[in-house]
Amino acid sequence: MGKRVRKNNKRKVKKINPILLLIIFIIVIFLTPRFVSTAKYVYNVIHEHYLSSKDFYFSSDKLSINHTEYEITNNWSGAEPYAITVNMSSKQNDMSYTESDIDYNITYTCSDNVQCTFNKNTSTIVGTANHGVNEDYFTVSISPSGSSALAEGEKAWVDITATSTSPYTQTLSGKLILEVGSAEITYEIIDAVNQPYLTVNITNSQSVGADITLSYNPEVVLLDMTSRFRLSSTNDTTQQLNGYAYLKSVTSHVESLSTTTVRFYKNDATQDYSYSPGSGVTPVITLSH
Repeated sequence: MGKRVRKNNKRKVKKINPILLLIIFIIVIFLTPRFVSTAKYVYNVIHEHYLSSKDFYFSSDKLSINHTEYEITNNWSGAEPYAITVNMSSKQNDMSYTESDIDYNITYTCSDNVQCTFNKNTSTIVGTANHGVNEDYFTVSISPSGSSALAEGEKAWVDITATSTSPYTQTLSGKLILEVGSAEITYEIIDAVNQPYLTVNITNSQSVGADITLSYNPEVVLLDMTSRFRLSSTNDTTQQLNGYAYLKSVTSHVESLSTTTVRFYKNDATQDYSYSPGSGVTPVITLSH
């Protein structure tokens, strides 16, 4: 008799490809919220570096590729419109800049307690090829949405996105946060490196108007002579420089529950003269009243 052949009933176990397992593991990790955020950040940095290699620069003093939160440390009364200037640039420095024009769109959302008005929703940063200076700006006006003023300590915000449409696509965004302060007169200086001018925001949160004096060194900054603050001035003082008289202080009236914006041009654009109350910085422009 022939021998019986035993059948091997053991099932074969399929081996899992370790490379496939690693890929699945990486995908699962990067689908978690924290790693999605990290991956997005890394992508944005790499994308910005790639665009820089093409001599494409798209930046802002208040928006960034990874969504900046920008707190405006000024005592807004919460009653009157508050204007914010957002500066845009198409240069990295005086040696690196974009020659072509950059067209961009602006979109936004606001907190429920305010209304936001923009002076434009599309714009262009004119490049050097068209005799531009690689700079542009837009303004947003924030005002209470109801019939009454916002309460002291109440916050309002506007979330802004600026997206270039040509010659390359790049997105900048940020949330600008404004807080209602106490009833007093305060000011701040908004500035950035390589910006040719700075902005002084004066807020009068009192129930009465006041005469405000801005004093400065004309060898450091020069007042924009077309500003409303200058044109309605009630008193000026000057300083002799190289045989010419330059303004060194200007006094003008600021209405109650209002914010006044005054522009100064910098003699050295590479400096950043930003100042806010409590910052510990000595301001290049002082306020008295």
